[in-house]
Amino acid sequence: MTISPESKPAKYIAISAFLRGLKPDPVLTVSEWANQYRILPPESAEPGPFRMDRTPFNKEISDRLSVSDPAQTIIYKKSSQVGATETGNNWLGYIIAVAPGTMLYVMPTDTMLKWTSKNRIQKMIDATPVLKAKIKANKAKDSGNTMQVKNFEGGFWMGVGANSPVGLASTPVRFVYLDEVDRYPMDVSGEGSAIELARTRTLTFGQRKKIFISSTPTIKNQSAIDNEFQKTGQRHYHVPCPSCGGMQKLVIEQLRWEKGKYDNVKYECAHCRHMIDEIYKTNMLAGGMWIADFPELEDGKTYGYFINALYSPYGMYSWADMAKDCDESEGDIPKRITFVNTKLGECYEEEGEVPQWERLYSLREKYNRGTVLPNVCFITCGVDIQADRIELEIVGWMRGKESQSIDYRVINGDTTKPETWAMLDSVLDEQFTRSDGAMMKVSIMAIDTGYNTQHVYEYCSKHAGTGRVIPVKGREQLAMMYSAPAAVQVTRAGQKLNTVKVFGVGVSLIKSELYGWLKLNPNDDKTYPSGYCHFPEYDSHYFRGITSEKLERTTNKKGFTVYQWKKTYKRNEALDCRVYARAAAAIMGMDMFQENHWQAFSIGLTAQKSDKPKKPKKKRDSIW
Repeated sequence: MTISPESKPAKYIAISAFLRGLKPDPVLTVSEWANQYRILPPESAEPGPFRMDRTPFNKEISDRLSVSDPAQTIIYKKSSQVGATETGNNWLGYIIAVAPGTMLYVMPTDTMLKWTSKNRIQKMIDATPVLKAKIKANKAKDSGNTMQVKNFEGGFWMGVGANSPVGLASTPVRFVYLDEVDRYPMDVSGEGSAIELARTRTLTFGQRKKIFISSTPTIKNQSAIDNEFQKTGQRHYHVPCPSCGGMQKLVIEQLRWEKGKYDNVKYECAHCRHMIDEIYKTNMLAGGMWIADFPELEDGKTYGYFINALYSPYGMYSWADMAKDCDESEGDIPKRITFVNTKLGECYEEEGEVPQWERLYSLREKYNRGTVLPNVCFITCGVDIQADRIELEIVGWMRGKESQSIDYRVINGDTTKPETWAMLDSVLDEQFTRSDGAMMKVSIMAIDTGYNTQHVYEYCSKHAGTGRVIPVKGREQLAMMYSAPAAVQVTRAGQKLNTVKVFGVGVSLIKSELYGWLKLNPNDDKTYPSGYCHFPEYDSHYFRGITSEKLERTTNKKGFTVYQWKKTYKRNEALDCRVYARAAAAIMGMDMFQENHWQAFSIGLTAQKSDKPKKPKKKRDSIW
């Protein structure tokens, strides 16, 4: 007689689970399963049967994740374009099909998790017959297949965002996949590190647990993946030279090209100096092997791996792409950070040296405050709120991210009073005259929400329909100019009014960029380099204020070494205002502007000049 699952008594289910627990772990490895069964969906870059030989450097990492391997924790510090995501998906597929158990899959946010579940995991299941047979279609009633939970015989997959303390602290699991950990919050609602919360979930499984931690790194000494990697033997993938056979890491320092010419990029062998064509890379990768820099630190339980985009499979991200991206990132700090993190797979080290305020004072220019230089294409405003005043800087932006401080102002008044905020409206309404006669207004005003927060929200909500006034919140650890806005509630006297969307601002990143710009000098031909900052004849307090912080190394409460910006001058409002004005320019899209975007601004301003009403000509008396 067949007993249906629904009619099985609890005792029967418990005995079944116990007997499954006695079953030995399978001998099949993750890489073997992927090669035999995994099908990449049609939307993939290379759809069809999965081939481990395309990224042979991922084989050892995959097999460490197999239940037959004694390794318990795998750290993967890597660039983009190296197949790390597919390694994690292969592991999940292997667990569902071969080694069923409980798995926690953590992404930086719930939103990213849901996107990954829909566009990667479900599509993998649908495209791979052995997985599709294990998990019911999500259209079926009570299928156990949702965006964040997928049940299968002998286990389940649970997906959570690292910003969810409840999801990280519930059911014990045997397997944990922590993806892009450098984008996780440092502290989850006061309960500690998301990584440690997830690790705690595996304690009951002892030596049978498996934890896979993967990420591209971010800022030096603030990078979670780098901190984890530094504790390991630090394995690098060595490949043979096709000429002499010498084994070596692939590093950008050995890549050879002529700037601006990328049709003949070669790799110079570190041993015989032979110039290697990229066409040999497939064979080089196939003959490669992982070698630990510090084998004495390996205990057989934890392994750390590092790889960069020079290893990307032939035909994907090329050495020519690497050379071109390297050149294009020079002198552009946001691009440089992206290049170092996502292509080199390394941490970006911030420049913390403070520019000399006396030198900036000596470079002041003789233009009147409130006037606009001829090449300015748009204007932003950064606003800092204090109890008894509003401080703001009006900044013009030109091609190459060259900037002009148009004016710095202080609005004195109680910032809980509407009349003080009314004076800020006058800045929004003000028209600035460019030296060629074009009339301009502030495009975006970014207001800090760190003080009198609800009053800032209320003011911004009044201008929400214009898109010209946005609330911002500084975030030291944010490794980008700004983050997607989050909706927050506006209240007055306990009454809910409406919501506003607050942008996170990567203040540490912007300060580092600004300090790099403030160190620039005019060119010998009386032109200016990209990023150069123009200032009128402000007094010394302004320049001491815009250089008022220094990046210092310190130890946080948890004992980790971190870098923090510390005041070296008591008044830092000028620096904050410039940071918010720069964030507003980023939100305008400046970092993605091409020449046609700058031309569009110029054409629009030229048209605006031509549309100005002309004075009527004086009529001449008729001679008749």
